[in-house]
Amino acid sequence: MRQHHYRSWLFLFLVALLLRLCAAGYWEYRIGAEKFYFGDSDTYWKLGQNIAAGKPYTYGNQAIHRMPGYPVLLSPLFFVFGDNPPIRAARFENVMIGSLTVLAVAWLAWILFHDSTLALIAGWITAFEPLNIMMSVLVLSEAPFCLFLVLHLGYWIKSLKSFPKTAWFSLLLSGLWAAMAIYCRPSWLYFIPFAVVLGTIISLRNYKPILKSGTIIFAVCLLCLIPWWIRNYHVSGRFVSTTLQVGPSLYDGLNPKASGASDMEFVKEFRNAEITLFPKITEHTLEYQLNQKMRQAAIRWAWEHPELAWKLAKIKFLRLWNFQPNEASLSHFVITIIIFCTYCPVLVLGIIGCIRSIFYDFSIRLLWIPAIYITGLHIIFVSSIRYRVPAMICFSILAAWVALDVIRKFRKT
Repeated sequence: MRQHHYRSWLFLFLVALLLRLCAAGYWEYRIGAEKFYFGDSDTYWKLGQNIAAGKPYTYGNQAIHRMPGYPVLLSPLFFVFGDNPPIRAARFENVMIGSLTVLAVAWLAWILFHDSTLALIAGWITAFEPLNIMMSVLVLSEAPFCLFLVLHLGYWIKSLKSFPKTAWFSLLLSGLWAAMAIYCRPSWLYFIPFAVVLGTIISLRNYKPILKSGTIIFAVCLLCLIPWWIRNYHVSGRFVSTTLQVGPSLYDGLNPKASGASDMEFVKEFRNAEITLFPKITEHTLEYQLNQKMRQAAIRWAWEHPELAWKLAKIKFLRLWNFQPNEASLSHFVITIIIFCTYCPVLVLGIIGCIRSIFYDFSIRLLWIPAIYITGLHIIFVSSIRYRVPAMICFSILAAWVALDVIRKFRKT
């Protein structure tokens, strides 16, 4: 990359930072500086507090409720500010992470195409993308997850570009960043095998680098998860790959009252029923049993009601790829227009890029595989437009690729 381009990259970062700081200010003005909007934020906050205080990693009576990635990132705030740090500090931390993600997207585009102009366009698209800005403001795990995901994909693509000569270091880093992403969002656990299988199917003539690189990355990733597995076994006496929230999350998406949105009120009913059946059950066993019971109940309901499950899948698909917020409290006319005007062009250009990538190698196709994976997850689990943010980050690169080619061809004519 040429020296004079670094000023453009610095300017990109500063604008991304300013946009997110303004959004944070507006959000605090709307809901209050010391309030959480989502219930998930409180769980991350208290777990981060426990880590900083050296207390057991538990939320209430639940010991395997959340992956520790985001709470670990929040924990330094409690060292710096004491027992009650300002929530604003956590927002600023996510704002910084979100701004770094913009640079990471530009870097990923540059790794893939070695075109600084294209990289900057992808970065600018991400910088101004409203949902990406919003996820950088909320005290949720999406902001660090997106950063780690981009770095994971970037080093995977970098390894494919040099495979097998100098790929080992990139493969190692890709596995480490993939593990970090899983420590923030456990649903990412199966992405690497999914991408390898899909990539092998669509790249039969050149499947060996995909298979070998994916296997190494996944192996590194699993090695990084071993401390969490040991801890979970020590706590519960059972192997737990990620958390014991898979069952509740699955039932949240597949149950007689499911609407596609999240409503976890049913947890109390399951909990009370289990305690009634087993009055002397320990909390750790109860947590495990509830996970198993809810998972089984969700699968059983979907098996017995395939038409309703299919109808729910379509509703969730629309919720995921909707052009306006699904929550009524956020579905303001101005917000809807802003999202529509920024989302639709990137989506259309990104889809064109997906189609175009069929004629290129796996490294470019790797940009749209997250969209398929995320869609597959959220037509089963609950769905919301915020869950598509990682997919749209990758689409921004595809959109920049198509848009720049159109501009360059137009200039030549």
